[in-house]
Amino acid sequence: MNDEKKLREASVAKLLLTMSLPVILVMTMNVIYNVADVFFIGRTGDTVQVAAVSLAGPVFTAISALNTLIGFGGCTAISIVLGTQNADPSQSLEEGFRESRKYSAFVVYSSLFLGAVILIALLAGMSALLPLLGTDAQTAPYTRDYLTVLAIGAPWMLVGGAMGNTIRADGDTKNAVIGAISGNLVNILLDPILISVLRMGARGAAIATVAGNLVSCVWMLYAAHKKPAFSLSIRDFTLKKEVSLRVLSLGIPMAVGTLLMSFAGAFGNNLMARYGSTAIAARAVGGKVGMIVPMVIMGVCMGIQPAISYAYGMKLRTGDGSRLKAIVKGTGICSVLTGTILSLILFLFREQLVSAFITDPAVLPLGKTMLIGAIIVQPVYGIYQLSSTYLQAIGRVPEATVTSLLRQGIVYIPVLYGMEALFGLTGLVYSSAVTDVISTVVALVIVSCMKKTSSKAGREASLSDRIAA
Repeated sequence: MNDEKKLREASVAKLLLTMSLPVILVMTMNVIYNVADVFFIGRTGDTVQVAAVSLAGPVFTAISALNTLIGFGGCTAISIVLGTQNADPSQSLEEGFRESRKYSAFVVYSSLFLGAVILIALLAGMSALLPLLGTDAQTAPYTRDYLTVLAIGAPWMLVGGAMGNTIRADGDTKNAVIGAISGNLVNILLDPILISVLRMGARGAAIATVAGNLVSCVWMLYAAHKKPAFSLSIRDFTLKKEVSLRVLSLGIPMAVGTLLMSFAGAFGNNLMARYGSTAIAARAVGGKVGMIVPMVIMGVCMGIQPAISYAYGMKLRTGDGSRLKAIVKGTGICSVLTGTILSLILFLFREQLVSAFITDPAVLPLGKTMLIGAIIVQPVYGIYQLSSTYLQAIGRVPEATVTSLLRQGIVYIPVLYGMEALFGLTGLVYSSAVTDVISTVVALVIVSCMKKTSSKAGREASLSDRIAA
């Protein structure tokens, strides 16, 4: 079964296995390569450098937000185009490919341009940025080293990340997995050499990250140039609003959530800095380990997103939404079960997991508490993530954007400061859990209201059609 036929005909279980499972593998590898930096630096016993890498995290997240903006927007636009084309016999295959090629070319060249802008901005504004990230006299030199290398690699980090998302638009998860895993393996292999053997510390961790992203970028571009629905040609690049605004608007919801994660991380680190570098290091370790659960759940939802967009494109032409409904229901069940099982595993093995990353006895107890705070309500997160993914996949940009803002901004920041004011360090530990519960409830309300509005509009349209007849 080819990739597009799979989107059209495969069972929900097969879609989850062939599309979500590979992305889960990629997300898991992303967690591993993210924690690899902390792991190898932590084994040196240098708590200050562990904290420094954590403080640089918001910048890395901001770069991820931009490749998400372009990559997810391109993926959604291409999937909807291909789904609509398949349901419309009057449109030729070449016509659909001509439109999708414009989207893919925009993804490549706009992300390359933004990468160059980030390179210049980071190097020029480093001194002003470091205090905003929460660095002090101890952590600032190491954070500067890390971010300088990251800036140099920004162009291909953006292109590779954006294409890694977009390349799944036609149901092809194989190349996305190969590209991501090959890059992650390079990162993981280089970490011990650069950090432990050559004693390059934070700078070595950044070099390994950038090298891995370069490998991933090369593979994504190689795979894309062989696809008839994709183009790397500058001749297909256009800034016309029907292409550029379409991609950017569809990518906004996921990107805004990712970008706000960067700001939220900076706010959290600044508040945590009041309790010393030990607290920041504990947050880095507990947070990195706890990231496994939301990353896997995101993998489930992100993996199935092209199938949701494709089914929605078919619904626009045929009016039959049964396949779309089945895909969403099956994904919801899978997300909740995955979150529950993984959270339980991390809780049972919290002692072994945290102690594997840090040997400082002052950090260990707080690190375990941070891990509990990160996973305690993660089964709920699956519902929130699916709500956000669904709204983005069907092109409901305003609703999807608001939903994405909930967990990392609208709800999180007030909860973060409120919990810290009321309960101090303990409040910071559990602020994410409180945020997840509130955000999930609000997201469900938004989806419910949207469905009622859509149903009412559909009934009114049907009535108008009957009257006209």
